Amino acid sequence: MKWAVIIGVSLLSTACAAGRTTIQSSWADAAYRGPPLDRLAVVALFETRADSLAFEENAAAYFATHGIEIVPGHSVLSAEETQRLSETEVRERIAATDVDGVLIFRLLAVDERREYQIPTPYLLNIPPDVMNGDPFSWYYQPRSSFYWYWRSSADVTGAPGYWIEQDFVVAETALFDNRSDRLLWTAKSETMDDARFERTSDSIVRAVARQLLAEDLIS
Repeated sequence: MKWAVIIGVSLLSTACAAGRTTIQSSWADAAYRGPPLDRLAVVALFETRADSLAFEENAAAYFATHGIEIVPGHSVLSAEETQRLSETEVRERIAATDVDGVLIFRLLAVDERREYQIPTPYLLNIPPDVMNGDPFSWYYQPRSSFYWYWRSSADVTGAPGYWIEQDFVVAETALFDNRSDRLLWTAKSETMDDARFERTSDSIVRAVARQLLAEDLIS
């Protein structure tokens, strides 16, 4: 039972790490004194139309939990326009809509990287005395379970590490004031890619939302 719990926690941690987003660099217009934006058009410019649609829907659902009204880009732009228009042209097409700001997510690259993984200690067939935490067994029996646990831990910890291949989604996000077409904030982010695109997009949206809320640019 204890091992099942440990394995479950390990898998959960791996899943969370797979979607972790970090903001690599960002810029904000320090001179902006306007009110926070509460109605945004969200446009995702990813490799496929399916990814863009899924991203916009995920963003709309998450921002709605913070009371921010979202107009998904696909409700304003056709599939052909999303793939053909430049970022400037996208903003021009949305300018006439009733939104305070335009939030554009754009895929920059998918980087393939090799990362070194340090060895993780693990033990098989742990003696019951170690599992039960019997201190008398640990300290007072010759060649006790405590000695076995210490010896095995040392052996495993000294094992060599290994390399793994990982993909990172590199994206750029930009927030514009729709009333003046003024750039208010932009950032470059990196996210460890997940087999489920929903997790990757959700991680990016959450990281960006935290930054925009902290800067008091949206409310």
